[in-house]
Amino acid sequence: MSSKKQLPNIIICGTPSVGKSRLCQELCSLNKLLKYININDLATQNKYLLEYDEENQCEILDDDAINDYIYGTYFQKLLPSGIVIDYHSAGIIPDNNHIHEKKIEQIIQFENFQVCLHEAREAFDESIVHELINETENDLKNNIKYLLKWIDRWPLIDIID
Repeated sequence: MSSKKQLPNIIICGTPSVGKSRLCQELCSLNKLLKYININDLATQNKYLLEYDEENQCEILDDDAINDYIYGTYFQKLLPSGIVIDYHSAGIIPDNNHIHEKKIEQIIQFENFQVCLHEAREAFDESIVHELINETENDLKNNIKYLLKWIDRWPLIDIID
């Protein structure tokens, strides 16, 4: 029997322009065992798009196709894959990099009412949801240190050879 390091799967979520992508990319660059997945890029590259929402001026993502892809590619393995998912929500919601005025109003409301945090706490056991403030360069550095330490503390598991 041998022990193997188990890597957590991490979802970094929050409203647009809070530094999710940079945090994910820097975290993955410091731990080469982690794999970065940007949900918007994944949806665009694989055409997991249902339709264009004119009112919000954004694509509506096919969350079933995205979930099937992620599950089939990463979650069917015996060990967690060490993926770092970058998205605006713990659930799959529409997004667009070109933010329309109505969308900006929604983003402000999301931030004011902490919708992203609330969604994450509803989707997952609260004990594994960690709120990170990412407003300054110092916050970013501290968040990366925190996540790297958290990953290092992730358990070893025994594997029967």
